[in-house]
Formats: sequence, C-alpha cells, structure tokens
Amino acid sequence: MTDEIKDILKRYDEIGALILEQKLDEFGDRLGQVPEGSDAASFEEYIQDVAREETEKATKALETEPDDRLGGRSLRDVFDGMTLEEKEEALEYSAVTLDRGVPNSLIQSIAEDDREKVRDYCSSLIGNSAWTEEELDDADKLFEIEYQKVKACLDVLIEMKEFCFVKAVIDRFTSYPKTKEFVAESIKDYVVGSAEVSVPILTDLIENELDTGLEGPAEDLVIMLAEIGMAHPSEEIYQTLRHAFRAMTNKIYAVICLAEYGDDRAVPLMKNYINRHQDSIGRDLFYEMMSAIQKLGGDISDINDPFGDFTRKSQKSEGKKYGPAGYNGNK
Repeated sequence: MTDEIKDILKRYDEIGALILEQKLDEFGDRLGQVPEGSDAASFEEYIQDVAREETEKATKALETEPDDRLGGRSLRDVFDGMTLEEKEEALEYSAVTLDRGVPNSLIQSIAEDDREKVRDYCSSLIGNSAWTEEELDDADKLFEIEYQKVKACLDVLIEMKEFCFVKAVIDRFTSYPKTKEFVAESIKDYVVGSAEVSVPILTDLIENELDTGLEGPAEDLVIMLAEIGMAHPSEEIYQTLRHAFRAMTNKIYAVICLAEYGDDRAVPLMKNYINRHQDSIGRDLFYEMMSAIQKLGGDISDINDPFGDFTRKSQKSEGKKYGPAGYNGNK
C-alpha cells in the first residue's frame, strides 16, 4: 500500500473524529430527557448515539462525493482503482490503525470485487486469526485491535450476503468456554444476517446444549436466535426460546429474549415460574419477569410480589424496565 493511500486513510480518520467532536459539543448543549422509543439508558448515551448517527451521515459524503484533494475522485473511486491485494492491505491497515475502523466504501469495494478471491481471503483471515488473547502469538500486539481484522472481514461477507461460513463461525465461537463481548457482537452481526442459514444451526445447537445450562457462548446463541426471531418469527424459534428459558442457568437473558421476541404465550410460562419459585426467585430475575410480562401485554395484578415493592417502583418509573444495569438486549 502506498504512502498516498495511508495519508488518505489517516485524513479520513482525522476528519471523522473532528466531526464527531463537533457533533458531541453541539448536541451536548441540549438538555432534556431521553425521547420515548430510544434504547439509550441515559441522556448522555442518547446524545452519543445521535452524534454518531450524524457523524456517519457527514463522513458518508467524504466516501462518496468527489474531492479536489483526491483529484476530483471520491474515496470510493480511489478504492475501486486499487487491486484486490491493495484493498486487502488497506482493510487490515484500517482495521488496526484507524479509530473509525475500515471505511464503509472500502468494505463495499472489496465486496464487489472477484467473489471467489474475496471469499477465500476472508475465510483465510478469519480462520487463521486469534479469537482469544491466548491464541495471539505476538506479545507486542493487542488482541482487541488485531481482532478488528476479523470483524472487518465479517463485515465484507455481510455486504456480499455471503453466509456459507455461518456454521464454521458458530462452531469456532462455541468451542471456547468464554469469549470477549466484542467478539460475540461481531459474530452476532454475521449470524443474524441470514435467518435461512442460521436458524436451523442455532436451534440445533441450543436444543442439544439444554442440559449444560446454556452458559458462556451458548447464552449468546440464544440472544442471536431471539434477534433473528424478531424479524423472522417462527414456531421453531419460539419453542427453542421457551426451552432455553427452562434450561438456562442465567434466566435473565432468556426472559429478555422472550420479551423482545414478543410472543404472549411466554406470559403464563413466566407466571408459573414465579408462582413455583416464590421462596427462591432472585430480585433481579423477578423484576425482569414482571417487566417482560407487562411488555407482552400480561396482567401482573394476580402475581404475588415476594419483595413487596415491584408495583410501587414500576408505577413510579412509569414502566421502566428493572433488570441488569445498562442491559439493552445485548450481553
């Protein structure tokens, strides 16, 4: 990769950072509450989300519109004029060097190149990269940064709508007893991208792991399945989520997944659990179940509150969800 391309990528990163800072200052001057319908847990988080969205819009122009500093070309034009090998080098450089990560226009340009060669490149990089800190063979490198190359390749595959590696990705992910949250998030984005491919794989794995308590990566599989189910509901998905609820050691994730999935058949399931476990249910799980029942349209007036304060608190917060602090549907 030439120094000119490196300079272009660095400038893209610097301009993006400057725009984000300006947007944060602009929106930070506005005082108020989190608007209804926002997933943000606080006004500060809401401002961050809005500023990021505005920054994405502004930097998209940098990638798609002609720039005199690039000889009248857009950033996408620059990438399209590179060989696939040069694009791959630029992808890896951007992934580990730029704060904003790989430009979307580079992801798109690679995705539209020679399909077989791109697929082979992504397969090789994803397969040969470290997915845990223990697998990283260079003590001078940071796993969090190096893994960004894997995420970038997964983004390319999503852009290509190429999901032939879903099973291989899930199999490797579940081979570890535990993974970093950002690894799980990157896997989720790829797996959720294709319901047709992913659902039978996820349901089989979850159903076959019920007797293990669905801990570690298995929890993430349940979350992925629920997210797919929100857009592509099916009896198979609901039944697997129901079985997961009964089997999971940490039932809070299962409860949230059932609530997000939105099938009101989960209401009697949760009510029966609360009634049977009055003497042992934890406060956080109870709050999450009560909130889930309400979200699914169920009546909570006939549920005995072993803690004596859910109704009072829920009325005070006008339906605020009580669960793990900061939990927004992702682990």
